[in-house]
Amino acid sequence: MKHFSKSLLAVALLAATTGAANASIATGSTTANNNAAEAYLSVYDSVQGLTFTLDLGLTLGDLVANLSNDTFSKSYDLAALTAGSVGGKWSTFAANLNSSSTVYGVVVAGTGSKFLATGPEVAPEKYGLTTAASATVSGLKTHISPVNAAARADNGGSSMVDPTSLNLSAIISDSDVANTGQHNQIGAFATLNETKSDAGADIAYGQAGNFYYYAGTAPVALAVQQWTLAGSTLTYVVPAAVPLPAAVWMFGAGLMGVLGLTRRKNTAV
Repeated sequence: MKHFSKSLLAVALLAATTGAANASIATGSTTANNNAAEAYLSVYDSVQGLTFTLDLGLTLGDLVANLSNDTFSKSYDLAALTAGSVGGKWSTFAANLNSSSTVYGVVVAGTGSKFLATGPEVAPEKYGLTTAASATVSGLKTHISPVNAAARADNGGSSMVDPTSLNLSAIISDSDVANTGQHNQIGAFATLNETKSDAGADIAYGQAGNFYYYAGTAPVALAVQQWTLAGSTLTYVVPAAVPLPAAVWMFGAGLMGVLGLTRRKNTAV
């Protein structure tokens, strides 16, 4: 477990803004690079007091373009993707993972008022004001900055990592220097959507979570895909259709039989 000093954090943040931006989780800051903003995964086990983060290398542009595309899917083997990490291996985090106390979320911070975030089953309403949505984006970026610092510290040589690569990960302890990427401490995922309390980004480990696209006061768009973190695999796929129970089919067949018998009786009369 790595405990970050303030000097290390300062150096990492400085590096992220002086020519090594492609070693970090990209966020949108201008119209030109909004579509290059990247999704990242955050997983928190409150029993261990640990947060695991991973740059998914999946851009806002790709996600928005495929919100209604039921053939678009992604699957991540977290153990394999982080096997080469110095201090951010999923296998280390998962060794003592408590499934009942673990939550996860996926977010993308674009520009202005545009972002994507996991959310609850009930679709949240749109923002009343564009300024409120913009405040959420600012909050997401503020949250991601220290995540980048922690990930860079955990991944040796990450200054040359391509922005769409998948190996930028970290494990951060609750006891590490404050605001170095802790999931549910400063900038908690449960409150990342600011005034949208019904849009908390936390999803229970092992369960599927909806993914919403927010763009100011425009209607909130729900992706046809859902995120699911189970075992060591994170997927973004269209949920499978739930088959009808056998009892329903039997009831339907019986009902049709009764209707048929009644029609024959009426015909005979």
